Amino acid sequence: MKKIWIACMIALSLMLALTVSAVAAQEVDYQNAYICWDGKTTDKDFTPEAFEALTQTTVYRSEESPTGYYVTFRFYGPDLPEVEIAGEWYYSEPIYSSQTTAAKIHPRDWYNGCYIHTDDVNPIRPFDQMELNKETGYWMFTIPLASGTYCYQFRVDGKLQSDPQNPPAEREPGIEAYSQVLVPYDEQKQSLSPDYSKYQSANDQHGTILYDAVPSPDLLGYDLPFGIYLPAGYDEHKEGGYKYVILGHGIAGFESNWVAQGMLGNITDNLIAEGLVEPMIIVSPNMRDGEGKYIFSGVNADGSWITEIDGEPVANEGANPSWAKQVSQAQPFFINEMIPYLEANYNVTKEVSGRAFAGLSAGAMCTYNMFLGCPEDFGYFYMMSGANATPEAYDLTREELKEPTVAFGCGIFDRLFFSNVHPTQIAFAEAGIEFTNYYALGAHRWHVWRELYVDMMTRVLWK
Repeated sequence: MKKIWIACMIALSLMLALTVSAVAAQEVDYQNAYICWDGKTTDKDFTPEAFEALTQTTVYRSEESPTGYYVTFRFYGPDLPEVEIAGEWYYSEPIYSSQTTAAKIHPRDWYNGCYIHTDDVNPIRPFDQMELNKETGYWMFTIPLASGTYCYQFRVDGKLQSDPQNPPAEREPGIEAYSQVLVPYDEQKQSLSPDYSKYQSANDQHGTILYDAVPSPDLLGYDLPFGIYLPAGYDEHKEGGYKYVILGHGIAGFESNWVAQGMLGNITDNLIAEGLVEPMIIVSPNMRDGEGKYIFSGVNADGSWITEIDGEPVANEGANPSWAKQVSQAQPFFINEMIPYLEANYNVTKEVSGRAFAGLSAGAMCTYNMFLGCPEDFGYFYMMSGANATPEAYDLTREELKEPTVAFGCGIFDRLFFSNVHPTQIAFAEAGIEFTNYYALGAHRWHVWRELYVDMMTRVLWK
């Protein structure tokens, strides 16, 4: 009788845990968190008066546009002295491009053959002055844009902000500084340029994205937020659970970066719907603490976790602070707290072969350290635009490092290629650690990382 009572209490505790998670988790409508072409609107649908009267950012088709499309932006502020707009829309050509150079072609000067690229050492974006329509109170700016998802923002009174009429897919207002606009590909007018819009349109067969949090009262001292993508038809009773990826953001990022700027939901929906990948779960944790510092993932030379340090922790201060000296935080958090939380609250596989760790930039550096410290806990590691600048400082001869599948992805003009990625590739090759590579045309930018995400999903995982 006592055993039955204990079993009932355990079952009740599990049900309560699931209930708490369900209440805490917050769904986001990622399919309506950006602006795109409606498939029919053209410049012929507007009289000059109707165009001036538009009150929302709009994508429309036009034979007058060199790309086939225009985007006209709107921001309401009748009493503001000025409003500026900036976005990821500088273009270049390969012959003018490197880590330190770019043609910096403004959208107004776009021509067939251009691709998205700006100088990766001193990256800049064009800030353009918007024009005020005094009758409506809306500031206006219109440019041709080639295919792809563009992150854009307004500068008002010296402060940067997202589009209040086009809020990004964030956990709470104000986290993301950019809104998104998606422009289609024109096979004729953009025939010599890349199709940056691939897999990014909304699909009727769509999944669900939730924002949740992992309690970490002792290790981190706070609840760590994360986004989680559940595939269409998610079955909480599916035998064996779903394979999943833990996907990290960059040094200045948040849990919503991959969801909003990375277009994770639409891309994954389309890859699954087209049968290119199996239904899976994607987890995008917030890798920064309450003070904005990236959680520390460093390990000892032999891959063991750092459990003690001399003196107090030391942080690199600045716009994007990080820990310079600290005990290992990432490894014990992901292994001892996040994975158990996912297994208790979502139907994820418990098989190592169905678990992957990946990340971009600082997230790639974390992925490198997770690979060194937890090679037996994940079946796959994918490093995007980053790795380690001093791989020779670690023992890479350990046999367990040869077990997981390892891959690198990077833009060919990325500033971290020669400083991080290439040294790690050389060290891995010398140590007999097998890996594969994928190189994209571009630098340290979201159009590259979306392409690397597709490569990871379709070429690397679960093979």
